[in-house]
Formats: sequence, C-alpha cells, structure tokens
Amino acid sequence: MKQGYARIGTALVGLPLVLGVLWAGSWVFFALMLTVALLGQREVLNLVRRPGIDLPGWPALVVGGSVFLHLIHPSGWIAPIVGVCWLLAWSLRASVEDAVERIVGQLASVIYPVLMLSFLVDIRWTAEEQLSSPGGFTLTLMLFLLIWATDTGAYYTGKAMGKTPFAPTISPNKTWEGTVGGCTLAILVAIAFKMWWLPMLGWTDVVVLALVGGCWGQLGDLLESSLKRSAGVKDSGSFLPGHGGALDRFDSLIFSTPLYWIYLLHISPLLAV
Repeated sequence: MKQGYARIGTALVGLPLVLGVLWAGSWVFFALMLTVALLGQREVLNLVRRPGIDLPGWPALVVGGSVFLHLIHPSGWIAPIVGVCWLLAWSLRASVEDAVERIVGQLASVIYPVLMLSFLVDIRWTAEEQLSSPGGFTLTLMLFLLIWATDTGAYYTGKAMGKTPFAPTISPNKTWEGTVGGCTLAILVAIAFKMWWLPMLGWTDVVVLALVGGCWGQLGDLLESSLKRSAGVKDSGSFLPGHGGALDRFDSLIFSTPLYWIYLLHISPLLAV
C-alpha cells in the first residue's frame, strides 16, 4: 500500500515538473536532462559494480558530464574524447583480473545513458529554432507521449489478451500481443499529433516516429531489465519513490532518443540540418 501511495505521489509531482521543464526548454531542459543522464549513469555503474568489480565511479561521471558540452559548441566533443582516453588510462590503476568489465562498464555508462539522452536536448533546441517554441515543445512532447502510450497499450492489451511470451528470460510478463497493442496505440497517438498539433508531419513521419517511440522504445525497456537481472536487483535505483531509479523510469526514452534524433535531423525534411 505504501509503495502504491509513493508511486502516485511521485507521478503527481514529477509529471507536471517534466512537462513544465519541457515547455520551458532552453537551459532549464538542458539541466534536467543532464541530471537524469548522470543519475542513470551512476545506476549503470552500480549495476556493473554489484558482482564485486572494482569500478571507481567519479571518473566516468566526470566524463559523462562533459558529453553534454557538444550541445553548446561543436568543439565540445573534444572534452569527452579526451575524457574517454583518460578513463582508459585510469583503468590501468586497478588489477588486471576485471579489466574487461571495468573498462567496458565505464565506457558503456558514458554512452548509455548519457550520450544517448543528450540528443533529446538537441532535438528540443533544433525544433524550437526551426518550428518556433511551441513547435519544439510539441515535437519533443510527442516522443514522451509515444512511449507512455506504448507502455499503456502494451500493459492493458497484454493483460487482456497476452498469451505468447515476447522475451521470457528477460521479462516474463511481456507478450507479443501486448507489444502489438502498444505499437498500435503509439501509431494512433502519432496520427493524433499530425491531425491536431503537428500538421507539417508527413505520413511517413507518423509511421516512422511511432515505430521509433513505440516498438523500438520497448526494446529499451528490455535492455534495462536484462541489466537488472544480470545484477540481481529489482530496481536500478531508488531515486524516484515507487518507481525505482532514473533508468527504470526513462529506459525507453533513452533508447528511442538517438533514432528519433537521426530521423528528424538527418532523414526527414522536417528538421534535417
């Protein structure tokens, strides 16, 4: 019961906060995404560290924070590149028995979730420049709602009709029926955005973005579940009462963001730069 109240309370506080920051954009959104990314990175490091691997966290967190510099200036890539080299050199300080796990764990924590989530800020800023502030907010909000719609559709469809396991060794409760239901609801949400809020979207955009936010996002949930099963934990952290950690709440968003960014800024004529 207490867990349920905590979950509801966190949602009542967190949802308006996220929507408000998303609407504000600019450096406010930058700060929130950087915070979520570093919290998620710390959770990745903790998941890798749990089996007893010697994995100092602060060097990776420093490098992770520097990744967001690429959003400020093109030369911002220099800092994380130098930082990655520093991480590799830092790994020489510890024993060689767990060298592979230590190096891969630290580098992976920089890519997932930090680098992947940084592209969401780029989407928000670029869309605001090219579509106006409301357009930038709406296009970014669309990704959030596609993921939430997919989760909702998958849960209720799976509960009502789910029979065929999707990934039984990772998440026994997920089914193919639920997956199809989630993707279907995501497509309907994308259609709604085109009809009422983003008429500039083409029908190809609708399908692709729905699949990226819906179907691909579900793989992000499975990825995070596999990490937790490997570490033998239920939640990635306890940052969000009733919801677990940052990875538990934003796993699908982290996984979907890079493809959403690639499509919008480099394939679709909507924001292609």
